[in-house]
Parts: sequence; C-alpha cells; structure tokens
Amino acid sequence: MKNMKWVAVATAIIATTLGSGAAMAQALQGEYKLGVLEPLTGNLATQGKLHLEGYEVMRDLINTKFGGVMGRKLVLVTGDATDPTAAASEAARLATREGVKIITGTFSSTLCGAASEAAARQNVIYWETSCVDPRFTRRGLKTTFRTEIDGIGFGWYNIEFTAKYLAAKLGKKPNELKIAFLAEDSSYGQSVTEAARERAKKEFGMQEVGAPEYYTFTTNDLTPVILKLKAANPDILHHIARDQDAILFWRQAREQNFQVKAVVHAGATGYGNNGFGKAFGNDANGPFVLAEPGPGIMIDKFRPEGQVIERAFREAMKAKTGSDVPTSGHQLAAGGLWILKLVLDAAKTDNLDPFYAAAMKLDLPVGSALNGWGVKFESTGQNSNERVQHYMLQWQNGSLVTVWPEAFTTNRAKWVPLGAWDQRK
Repeated sequence: MKNMKWVAVATAIIATTLGSGAAMAQALQGEYKLGVLEPLTGNLATQGKLHLEGYEVMRDLINTKFGGVMGRKLVLVTGDATDPTAAASEAARLATREGVKIITGTFSSTLCGAASEAAARQNVIYWETSCVDPRFTRRGLKTTFRTEIDGIGFGWYNIEFTAKYLAAKLGKKPNELKIAFLAEDSSYGQSVTEAARERAKKEFGMQEVGAPEYYTFTTNDLTPVILKLKAANPDILHHIARDQDAILFWRQAREQNFQVKAVVHAGATGYGNNGFGKAFGNDANGPFVLAEPGPGIMIDKFRPEGQVIERAFREAMKAKTGSDVPTSGHQLAAGGLWILKLVLDAAKTDNLDPFYAAAMKLDLPVGSALNGWGVKFESTGQNSNERVQHYMLQWQNGSLVTVWPEAFTTNRAKWVPLGAWDQRK
C-alpha cells in the first residue's frame, strides 16, 4: 500500500504525455525559480556544462509536457562554481539576490560540500544530483538531499561486478584475483577507492597488491606509478580518475606496455568522459565504467512510468545534440531534476518541513524514474544506494556501451582479459 500514492503520480505523468504539450504549457501559472550551480569555467567546466545542458533539456520537458513544477513554469538561474570558495559565494548569491529557495548542482565532490553549507546558512535546500562524497549527507543538514549514489555505492557496485562477473570471465574465484587501487586524491577518488577496498577484502578475500596509489588529478606524469603497477602485476586495476589524468594514464600505460586483465572505473569523469574515447579512438577499447545507461540499454525492462520519461528525455536530447544516447552528465542532472519535480508537486511548496516530509514519503521501485532509478530517501537526505540502479559500460570501438547487468542490455563485454595493446580491436 505504501507505493499507491506514487503509482497514482506515475499514472498521472503518463496521462500527461498523451495530452497536448502546448496546452499544458499554456496552463502554467507564473514561474518557479530554481538555482543551478555548476563549474562552467575552469578545470571542471567540461562536465559542468554537460550537467547544465541536462538540466535545461529536462526543464523544457517539464514545462512543455509534464505540467511544470507545482503548476508553474520552471526557470533556471545559474551560478559558476569554479572552486569551493566560488561555490559558496555563488550559492549565497543565488539565495540572497536571486531569492531561490532550492539550489541544485554541483556534480563535483570538491564543490558540493561548500555549496551546500552556504545554502544551509541561508536556510535554502540543496539538491545534489551527482557529487558522490559520502560525507555530503552525513553532516546533519536537514536542507541537503542527494539523488545520485554515493561513493560507497560506487565502490560496492565495482566490486560486485568484479567478483560476480569478471572473476568468472577470467577463470578465477574472487579470492584468487589480484587487485590494485589507483585514484586521484579528492574525496571522490578516496571514498570510492576505500569502499571498494573494504568490500573486496572483507567479503571476497581479493588479494590487494601493494598500498593504494593516490595522485593529484592535475599531475603531468604517472610513469612512476605505472612502473610500480607493472611490477605488482595485478589482474584488475581499480582506477578512479577525473578527465585529463585518465588520458594521461592510458597514454603512458601504452608507452610502458603495462598489461592488466581489466580496468574498472566509476563515474562520468575520467574513463566515463567522452573525451577519453575521442583521445584514443579504438585504442580506448577495454576499460569498464560504472555509469548511467548507455547504448544497448533495454528501456522496455523499466517500469511503464520509467519508460515514458526515459524515452521523452532521450528524444529531447537527440533533438538538442544529435546523439542517440545522452552522456552521464546529462542523465545525472536530468534524473535528479525529475525527482525534484516529483517531490515539489507532492509537497506543493518549497517550505522545508513539508518538502522534507514529501521527500521522505517518496517510495519508487527501481525502474520508475529516469535512468531506471528508483527513489527512497534515507533520513539523511541520501537516496538509497539500492534504488539508484547503475550499469557497467565498456569502451568498444569509440563508444561506451552497456554490458552489465546482462539482463538490461543487448551488448556483451569484450577483451576479457584485455590482452596485448594491439589485440584490442
């Protein structure tokens, strides 16, 4: 019975799509202003701009096909979070000068803490759609929510895939696998890595070869690390990277002829960034990336209400970008904004107490929302990791394609083990 309210909401959503989008837009009364805080310049701008584009496309869908927000036209007001200091000051500006009651963003674990604390000081809700730092929802801030999985969830999924899929492909038991851990040293890289290390050792008895290696993601030489990894000879390299450091590592690993049976990553940055494929073409073949659904995803495996919003969003993104598949940045931002709409429509207000109550009541099974996600917020404001369905993608011939869980995709993994560099074609 606890899901009945939200089944009714989903039914109404589906019914809305059958009506006239123009008529729905005309019926909106007034505007609802939402703050969006992303890094739009600087080192993190590539992903920040993708997230903003995802917000904008979902905003337009909400306004034209799904009744706006609380019956009002959704309007986005942006801020540029180039670093933690700017994130805090821009959050304060959006709250005080623009008068927003909710801010969403920031994608980056280096930014979300400062931005959300500044929002809390203004008694403004912070709605995070991507940052995975586990500390984000552990500070006792009732104003803070996150729709994406956290770093612990990323690490859990990576080891789930390694133990229950890769091990068999390599003809080994999980406790026979030798694994090495490498990461950029922000809270993102550290939290995913440490969660993965703990599960790999305690639950599956994997053999960790050497201490984890951490580096600044602005480093310009990873050769010393690669030589240490080469000497350790792991089966699996668990590497959490940003953007340019993933490209740097892959280029220098090839130069040093570093051989590993599989590389596993998590997130829309690093190996999850389209720039990685553009940099190497078919030479990018092989690495696995835990992310949102890519090519090969079987949308008809979602629940009916999830299929409706997934197909509508993909059509809108294709019209905007020409691509059949949105990037992870697009999907994370849009997926989070869609859930925010559901909460606001149920609460009928952005006042904190009724908004919080509506968020806590939201109870959607996996497959109900964009990306095949479900929703069940913990009291901390964290969407339950078990509801945030994620998928393992692999670089195959210039594209990231969905390969796992196999029940959700038409594609299958290749190059397991990776083999020699010139054999990954």
